[in-house]
Amino acid sequence: MADVTVFIDDAVRGRLPGLCIKEGIATSDRLTVREHVAGSAGLGAAWLLVLLGPLGWLILLAIAFTHRPAEYVSVTVPFSEFAYRRLSVARRMRRIWLGLAVAAAVLALAALSMASLTSVVAAWVLGLFAVAALVSAVLEGRRLTHAGIGVSLDASRRWLSLSGVHPDFARAAAAQRDRVDEAPGR
Repeated sequence: MADVTVFIDDAVRGRLPGLCIKEGIATSDRLTVREHVAGSAGLGAAWLLVLLGPLGWLILLAIAFTHRPAEYVSVTVPFSEFAYRRLSVARRMRRIWLGLAVAAAVLALAALSMASLTSVVAAWVLGLFAVAALVSAVLEGRRLTHAGIGVSLDASRRWLSLSGVHPDFARAAAAQRDRVDEAPGR
């Protein structure tokens, strides 16, 4: 996979080369991707300050008023049907494995609450399954990362870097960018 830098207006308006960003094949299909590029997406672990009582509440309130809101950019990229299916399957499988891990962990805890030898053995088996399902979810997350693209905005807010793209798309996008840069009046 490769990285390429494109003019932000071209990415937002979907004026990128007609090659699938993941497969490098000609396509007229498009996918709009909304990516977090700046600021904070939320307060994260700061919510644990609620547990400290009134002092924690004041600190959380101060953080809430001073934290920068999240900033997103929506880009429209050429994305073939095959690449979209691969992305959808990876998302779905990650959700399934996470759901199975949670369900197995809850059942293991329920089995532990019973006071018999059989329930303890069942809890161990369910616990092992929960760990295996969690590992599978992490692996699906890696597959999901590979099936998607990375988007980052440069400091001038004029250029957008796309990572995890097919080398053919990267070459075509770089050639398009160079043609635009050489055009008169730019």
